[in-house]
Amino acid sequence: MLALNRFRVLALVLVLSSGQVQADDRAELLDAARLTINSARYAALISLDHTGQPRSRTVDAFPPDENFVVWVATRPVTRKVEQIRNNPKVTLYYWHAETRSYVSIMGMATIVDDESVKVAMRRDVDTDKLYPRFPVDYLLIKIQPIVLEGVLPGYRGDSKTWAPSRVLF
Repeated sequence: MLALNRFRVLALVLVLSSGQVQADDRAELLDAARLTINSARYAALISLDHTGQPRSRTVDAFPPDENFVVWVATRPVTRKVEQIRNNPKVTLYYWHAETRSYVSIMGMATIVDDESVKVAMRRDVDTDKLYPRFPVDYLLIKIQPIVLEGVLPGYRGDSKTWAPSRVLF
């Protein structure tokens, strides 16, 4: 919480009408987004079904890497895999109630079924109980960010339009 308060005090918010932050604030906004993501723990992964209806489910996503690429482990037979194969546009949504903050990462998802990648990336939480036939029943979804939006400590967005702060990748 102390780190989040630091952003409230130190951040100079230079938000354009679109909500996109100035280049000087990009690193601080991404730091605040990373703190919110790590504090939120779980995300909602939103994909589109065959009718175009958004579908959401809770996922235990990997922490974002230095470029905000996020990975999600799943089974090959899940609806999200079929939906992503039909339309790779997805959103990850993280909500942190304590700070009333959120982060949305909108991007393009890729299904990764490479055995060497799956073995290298498997986490302790990806247990045999969840994936008893690992690596056969284990897939990875790689989400390449296009836009990150958030209402974060120090970055509350536009007070008139409520547009969140935004970073383009």
